Amino acid sequence: MNTNYKDHIQILSDTSANLNLANSVLADRELCYESDTGRFKLGNGSLPYSSLDYIDQDGIHYLKSYTVAQAQAITAADARRGMIWVSDETGGAQPAYCDGTNFRRFSDGAIIS
Repeated sequence: MNTNYKDHIQILSDTSANLNLANSVLADRELCYESDTGRFKLGNGSLPYSSLDYIDQDGIHYLKSYTVAQAQAITAADARRGMIWVSDETGGAQPAYCDGTNFRRFSDGAIIS
């Protein structure tokens, strides 16, 4: 029997400064998102927020593909410290990172074009 479920998960979210100031103990397996850094922490039910490590991903990272025009339309707030695959970059498709304002090629740091 194929059953589709539609659920919602609510995640605690605030700025890093506010979360560290409150320094609450997150419940065991409670997920928290820092809205200004784009990073997550996972509670263990005993340590205060500032003592928890960020969740990091190991292994292969798959980058979403964008054209130069699509990448240039992404706002800096949405792209903060993000990485993308630029499919039509000058010189061929390649990865790029956001410096806070522009997406730049890994190969030479030039703004994508």
